[in-house]
Amino acid sequence: MQGAALSSTCWTAGGPVGPRGIAFMRRVRAGGDAYTLVRNADHEAVVTARAAGFVAWVGQGRNDVRLTARGAEYLDRLARVE
Repeated sequence: MQGAALSSTCWTAGGPVGPRGIAFMRRVRAGGDAYTLVRNADHEAVVTARAAGFVAWVGQGRNDVRLTARGAEYLDRLARVE
């Protein structure tokens, strides 16, 4: 199974990043190739999203992130309520 590496419990809204992290990841996805951290909440959410492997830094700076394949899969599975 392709998503077997992640536990089934992480697909809930309170999973590895919580609701604030999910909202952050949706903003990152909407940002396209790169999303610039703007809000204070972004700076807090990026810590948990990076720890889960859902976002990665873009370039040398610490202001731009992109959604990883794992992060996109996480959002897709949440949308399908799996």
